[in-house]
Amino acid sequence: MFAFIRQWWVRCLIRRARQCFGEGNWAQAAEHAAEAANADESSVAARMLLGLASMKQDDLPAAARWFAAVLAIDPDHVDAKTHLAMAYARSKQWDKAMAVVENLAEKQPGGAGQVICDQPMPAKTAPVPVQTVPAPQPPRPAGTQRRSVAEMVKVQDWPALKEAAEAALAANTGDGHALLQLGMALYRMGRGDEALAAYDDALDGLAKESEKTVVNYNRAMVLMQLSRWGEACRTFESLAMLSPEARGKIREESILYSLGYCYMQRKMFKMAQSTYERLDRLAPNYKDVSRCLKTLRVPLASKAAVPEIPGTACGRCSQLLPMGASFCPKCGWHADAEEEMAMAMEAE
Repeated sequence: MFAFIRQWWVRCLIRRARQCFGEGNWAQAAEHAAEAANADESSVAARMLLGLASMKQDDLPAAARWFAAVLAIDPDHVDAKTHLAMAYARSKQWDKAMAVVENLAEKQPGGAGQVICDQPMPAKTAPVPVQTVPAPQPPRPAGTQRRSVAEMVKVQDWPALKEAAEAALAANTGDGHALLQLGMALYRMGRGDEALAAYDDALDGLAKESEKTVVNYNRAMVLMQLSRWGEACRTFESLAMLSPEARGKIREESILYSLGYCYMQRKMFKMAQSTYERLDRLAPNYKDVSRCLKTLRVPLASKAAVPEIPGTACGRCSQLLPMGASFCPKCGWHADAEEEMAMAMEAE
């Protein structure tokens, strides 16, 4: 009887901890989770919540200890390994982070499982369909045809893509594909903050994991354009851990190349080197990776900053880009536009 009551009490504490976590009350969530962990030495859920709450409060050593405690109970717990690697990386313990990532890759060939969110996501309910009457469209001039999204992307007609996406959203405000296309157009037009908002809304309107991967990839590119390197880095880290099925048409090479550049911008040179080495094993002679690795030997040996050596030229405005860069901050050109082309054609 006592064991049953204790189990019931532990479940209640974990439920309260999750509720507090969802409300953003990290300290209260940690308090409930700690009480549950003390009551049940084998509770994985309590220790995971303690680790997540510690990360939210930037207590990275405590977070690493709790994720390690989960692995002591369940050595194959993918979520705990993923977050342990993130905790080590954010605290600049590169060797430990890479050891966990390599162990994760060995256990899960081709990827490291699904992306793990920092907090439990609330269950989404299907929206109630609303009957809408589409607004009358002006007649098209004789001899003209409606262009496809793929055609507009190919010729880089971003104002037309924005107009087409807004027309689709006028009929259905929750159209995930239209929101994705709107975000793409806004990003290329230099309106990064608006693009981020469109991508965030698109994540709520898309069901397939591969489609959400496309959104998160493009969202990370916007974060790079806005020089928000930390957020971009964390997104690419999560994308790099996805399985090939969850990545869909986004190539692993593109993810790793952008991730390496983010590490270089944050002066995380050892992580940049490990990422470029992984990319070089995956795709030898990919872009300027060999030059990036050669240049990284200097700061790793002398603690100096990476010299700004020009890399490739922008495909639109011909401006020389820094080595390892995959986008042009001046005009928004994307070196891996084929991912967006694939997304646009798939969306239609």
